Amino acid sequence: MTQARLQKLYSLGVQYPIMQAGMPVAGNVRLAAAVSRAGGIGTLGLQDVSVWEQSLKQLKQQAADHPVNANLLLPYTRKAHVQAVIRQQVPIVTLFWGKAQPCVRPLHEAGCFLFQQVGSVDEAKQALDAGVDGLIVQGEEAGGHVRGTLKLQELLPQVRALTQEIPCFAAGGIYTAEDVCRAVSLGADGISTGSRFLLTDESGAHSAYKQRLLDASETLKTTLFGLGWATPHRVVPNAATQRWCDKNGAVPAWLDGLNKAFGFTRKIAPFKPDAARGQRADIPFFTNAVIPEHLSAELVESCPLYAGERVKELTDIQPAAQVVQSLAQGFERDETRMQA
Repeated sequence: MTQARLQKLYSLGVQYPIMQAGMPVAGNVRLAAAVSRAGGIGTLGLQDVSVWEQSLKQLKQQAADHPVNANLLLPYTRKAHVQAVIRQQVPIVTLFWGKAQPCVRPLHEAGCFLFQQVGSVDEAKQALDAGVDGLIVQGEEAGGHVRGTLKLQELLPQVRALTQEIPCFAAGGIYTAEDVCRAVSLGADGISTGSRFLLTDESGAHSAYKQRLLDASETLKTTLFGLGWATPHRVVPNAATQRWCDKNGAVPAWLDGLNKAFGFTRKIAPFKPDAARGQRADIPFFTNAVIPEHLSAELVESCPLYAGERVKELTDIQPAAQVVQSLAQGFERDETRMQA
């Protein structure tokens, strides 16, 4: 049944149902192209609309005729983002954090295969009603912005029970072939991972950020880095979280209120990583922007260090193609197990 559900993706040229999660800055053109060339699904993280279309064009060129994916983070997505995806004939699109319905018709008419990442059974039902082609089921242990409220092992079987017709990818703490095999046993047809691909040679994240992840032993879920978008996110602790978060990741009520008050900026302010240039750990204005390599390494103390809950199991930086091949072994092991 899994092969049948994946048939449309295979027809697009996907070799392995392994998706690099959409990550602004870290999920740059270079990384997404490398993942796609290796047979996976490389994803371009959302960018400011002024550079978005040019990046999509570069991604398609560098992917060398392999299928690519555009991540539309819906709270920040403008009509121009969607139009650029259509003009560039991007074959796969992932929607996250919002209602899919407004995007489904125009993207389907353009021939796009639509995923939506969901974090609950109710959200999965809404996505299915909207007509998406695939689901990415995010467990609560995921890094970055966390939609999931249940662990993946609990949520995935519940979502899988809703549909046998379309593919379900698993997201949250999937770093190894063994993790892939476990996800498949829970009902996944494929997987999506951010943290594992962040720690690659091609990732656009700052080297100091990567080193913090390699050194980390824990994460916390917080809303600290939520100026304009006060939603939960999982990060590695730094000076900012130590200054403003309690042991459970909660921030003062007034700070949450401040973050929410700036919600109006999501559709009018540029979606640019340099927005974090002036952040300081002792001043409570923290955007969700990841540090690119060209900014100061000192920003690791005041910018979000997104990572999955099991970050301590990530111990090296690899080429993206090597990560794809390693994760693909999980599907092979599952097939061997089923035949035994």
